[in-house]
Amino acid sequence: MATRYGIPPNYSGLFAMLEFYNPHTGTFFTPVGELGFALHEMFEISGLSFGELPYEEFVPASRELEILKNSAPEIYDTYWELMCHFQICAQITGKRASGVKQGQWAEYLFHNLWDKEAEVTRLAASTLEEITERINDATSHYTCEVEEDVFPAFTTFESFHYQAEVPISDMALFAGFLTLWLKRCVVPTRPVDAITVEVLYPAVLLAYG
Repeated sequence: MATRYGIPPNYSGLFAMLEFYNPHTGTFFTPVGELGFALHEMFEISGLSFGELPYEEFVPASRELEILKNSAPEIYDTYWELMCHFQICAQITGKRASGVKQGQWAEYLFHNLWDKEAEVTRLAASTLEEITERINDATSHYTCEVEEDVFPAFTTFESFHYQAEVPISDMALFAGFLTLWLKRCVVPTRPVDAITVEVLYPAVLLAYG
């Protein structure tokens, strides 16, 4: 009825429905049975716009990244920056196969979250000494001997850890916050306590509107 004819947003009704929400299944347990709602149905009920692009969590392939780099370099740079920090956090905290725990990702981006007496601060840049402690000579650089994907032979790759030398940008920090908001409040999926790498790209797109 809502999607065919439209209804005025009823926020009391929306909040009442959310009380039936089960984040483990992504569905609603109601007195008449288990129900699921698509994003366009939630748009009709809540009146909240979700833009023109479908929400999809994935890691763009190299070809897609090349197109993004040329068409929207600011989005590409932010995605690259956030991806580096995600990998740094994963290595520091001991990444699980399913992702990084939400609390660990939050503590990496924002310090003093659990200290009521201290002011919450943003991620600070790392010193070269701190970065060196995290990596060894085998992983600091890598040179491919043959063509790999879109990279020609003998391309030298520098470790993602060196991104930590640069203070995190406002947009990357904002996108990092959006990853937490998305997975904790909007589209929690199993495992419900983890941030997976696939959510970084839609979070960066959201950060840019």
